[in-house]
Amino acid sequence: MKNVVALLKWEILALKTSLNQIGALKDSVQKTEDAALVKSLVKETESGLSELLEIANEKEAFLKECKKENIEEFLEAQELQSEREVVMRLLVKVKSLEAELSKELNMTRELLKRSSAFVEFHINVMASVKADTTYGPPGQNRGDATAKKMFDANI
Repeated sequence: MKNVVALLKWEILALKTSLNQIGALKDSVQKTEDAALVKSLVKETESGLSELLEIANEKEAFLKECKKENIEEFLEAQELQSEREVVMRLLVKVKSLEAELSKELNMTRELLKRSSAFVEFHINVMASVKADTTYGPPGQNRGDATAKKMFDANI
């Protein structure tokens, strides 16, 4: 039972750390134009997420050793009520932090996607390049062979 408590406390700590890292990354994407800062925050976030993966592997190994499918099933087999309550509270905390982390990751992923599209848009505006139609009725997608292409333009 002590293993489960230690594992869940480690997971709670790692989830809180990852939430802080993702929050910092999200703020920097929204408020700064410093690419080096965003890059370093992404590296920190990756290390936090890899720690969560390590915890998940440890949890899986523990459950495999106990021959149980999940922590709840493990708790049902335990006899000590007081320790079971402690683990249940930790488990509830872990699940709420996991849900919050998932929400923040999705929001940050969307912000990064939009900032990338924003950068591409500005590159196209600076280069004053228009995209040709790739698909269309025959004879319409010829394009102008002498026109400046985006990567040929001097920005």
